Amino acid sequence: MNFKILSLLVVISCSVLNENKDQTMTLSAPKAKKIAHEINQLGEKRVDYYHWLRDKNWQSFIKGDLNFHNPKIKEYLDNEVAYTEYKMRDTKDIQDKIYQELLLRVNESDETYPLKYKEYFYYTKEFKELNYPIFCRKKNSLDSEEEVYFDVNEEAKGKKLFQLKAGAISPNNRFYAYAYNLTGSMSGTIKVRDLKTGRDFSWEIPNTTASLAWDQDSEHLFYVLRDSTGRGKAVYKINIFKGLGSKKLIFDKPKDRQAMFMGVGLSTSERFLSIFLSDQGSNEIYLLDLENEKRGLRLLASSENGVNYYFTHAGDHIYILTNHDKATDFKVMRTTLDKIEKENWTLYLSEQEGFYKDSISGFKDYLVLEIKNNNKALSEILVINLKTGLKKKIAMKEDAYSIYFKGAMDYDTQNVRYYYQSPLTPKQTIDYDLESGESKIKKIKNIPHYKKDDYELKREFATGHDGEKIPLTIIYKKDLKLDGTNRVFQYAYGSYGFGMPASFNSKRIPLLERGFIYVIVHPRGGDDKGHKWYLDGKMMNKKNTFLDFISASKHLIKQGYTSKKKIVANGGSAGGLLMGAVANMAPELYCSIVADVPFVDVLNTISDESLPLTPPEWLEWGNPITNKEHYDYIKSYSPYDNVKAQAYPSMLFNSGISDEQVT
Repeated sequence: MNFKILSLLVVISCSVLNENKDQTMTLSAPKAKKIAHEINQLGEKRVDYYHWLRDKNWQSFIKGDLNFHNPKIKEYLDNEVAYTEYKMRDTKDIQDKIYQELLLRVNESDETYPLKYKEYFYYTKEFKELNYPIFCRKKNSLDSEEEVYFDVNEEAKGKKLFQLKAGAISPNNRFYAYAYNLTGSMSGTIKVRDLKTGRDFSWEIPNTTASLAWDQDSEHLFYVLRDSTGRGKAVYKINIFKGLGSKKLIFDKPKDRQAMFMGVGLSTSERFLSIFLSDQGSNEIYLLDLENEKRGLRLLASSENGVNYYFTHAGDHIYILTNHDKATDFKVMRTTLDKIEKENWTLYLSEQEGFYKDSISGFKDYLVLEIKNNNKALSEILVINLKTGLKKKIAMKEDAYSIYFKGAMDYDTQNVRYYYQSPLTPKQTIDYDLESGESKIKKIKNIPHYKKDDYELKREFATGHDGEKIPLTIIYKKDLKLDGTNRVFQYAYGSYGFGMPASFNSKRIPLLERGFIYVIVHPRGGDDKGHKWYLDGKMMNKKNTFLDFISASKHLIKQGYTSKKKIVANGGSAGGLLMGAVANMAPELYCSIVADVPFVDVLNTISDESLPLTPPEWLEWGNPITNKEHYDYIKSYSPYDNVKAQAYPSMLFNSGISDEQVT
């Protein structure tokens, strides 16, 4: 049973468990042994009593080898699992019931609407009896015979796990390059399949980041090899017909950029290969003109702390989306194809305060931007005709929604695609005519046993501790009385500038049907209200994320949606850090807390340079190794370092032992 289903279960049955725990409990909660481990850092001494729970073989776990160096650690973890199962033993019937309810609302046999790439239409199919998708295509027409070019179910046969991490069709539509993983780690092994024969080439490339891109000739493939930290160390080019012996070094990451992640990509025009270096505060872009590779790599934008660059190719220009020169809501620069260096850039679209330019996509005659209205915390799409300069905006009507611009696989196109959904509206696949400005719904995701009109959707704003207005997306059943007695499921993430979309999720329905109010909080740390919203929830502003979540809970109580001890809090990964923080800061508000793969040992983690994600994270959280101010601030909120004797709500922690991101 996956984390989310188990989380639902705990939420629905938490009050029952709380009432019965003293009467039914015979298995004691495991207690980890306390062994003092002294840490001296920046002139301060602290003692970590559970340092011994870090196994010396932890790196092998990521590769799927669970060979514990210290068997006492495995014994303790097994006891934790056994205790959780024991605590949940009385909920088996409701587990089965909820699981069946979830299945009732899943259209297990489905397919995506085809997307055109040159002479083929590509789409994905799923079937009830199969665990993985099937990739299909049709040549020239949607009425043509279907061709299955990659069946993930066949690849997964006999394997405990099969993750398809990336895939790309060659420009001539004959080859499919893909990266897969069998252990759950972030690494990818690359293979290439000849779609004419249905067979893979005999060679494979292990230990890549799963980032790959085709050259224009469909004979050469670019890929990124991992370093010991998993961040990528070099870009290579290989001739698929000649195999590994033909690999050629294209780019070796500079020593002063070792802490940055690295990937490769193609412009929609397929003319420019980009090598993209990034950390949590900046990025750097190199371009290779595939129509003139002899010219070599050229630096488009160099890394500067706190400055971001994103590029696209459209018509006769390279367009750069950036916050350079303190353009907090971003601006668009442009330059000619032969002079891409920064000194040649000119301003194309100036910053518009309050409207955050979130992404940019280029086509032969058009430029498309996703723009966020910071006051509403909602996105719109702006289309610019590069020949006429005419601008058209695609806006939506619901109080809260999610819109995602997919674009097109073809550069010279008249039609592009975007997806629309809201907490009440299942995903819609929409094609947009760039010339006429007309949108056509091509597919609406079918959700069985669901009636949109049964539910209410609201967008409200809670007042934060400092007066900021925090967006809340609120969903509940229409016949629910808002008398302060309702249970609330409150979810948030709030880190890395990842805004939480107000999207549809059928897994909420069992909660809504049982009288829960489902609330998505959009705290600082995400970009829901623009780039500044992100900056105001990172580094030395991180506590704003936690305080915003607590303010949201108080708002829901004040407005009569619920009351204390009737709120369930949930978040995962960095959102799990949020869960740990609010558990320490305001435990009296919550009935229970569900933390999925929670990042709760912040101070120790961000002080450990050997961990794959730590060096790039210093620009997100601060560097407690060298900066005492950062050290003190992180220590003041790190959940692991702030546990104290107080009444905590019931809590469930879900984790994965082979998780490379939250080790």
